[in-house]
Amino acid sequence: MAKRRARLTDENDPLSSTDKVLAGFEQLSQSASKQVNKSTSQPPNHTASQQADKSTNRKATFQLSEAVLQQLDKFHLQLQLELGKGSAPYKEVIVEEALARLLEQAGENRDELLRALRDRQELRK
Repeated sequence: MAKRRARLTDENDPLSSTDKVLAGFEQLSQSASKQVNKSTSQPPNHTASQQADKSTNRKATFQLSEAVLQQLDKFHLQLQLELGKGSAPYKEVIVEEALARLLEQAGENRDELLRALRDRQELRK
């Protein structure tokens, strides 16, 4: 006698709704990671250290003020209009460049930068 196989239905699904949501986020994360890998691939004329930097990309989440996000959106849209949607850098690339420049500036004008950072932090409270 052949054994009957159980079929997965909504009633006997072993995943709870939370698990389904988490699985969906994991799928989105994997597809986004593939897109990041495609967008960060570089032509072979870059140095090995630059390629090593690209392989160590990792995601980080930060809270940003609405005003800063609006400025970023506006700048990104302007770049898309000027350069074409396919040629404009991603918002993540713009933010990464801004952070890199800020950290470079920290070495040059540390006191001025610290004052500005403290002021911004006070505005967040």
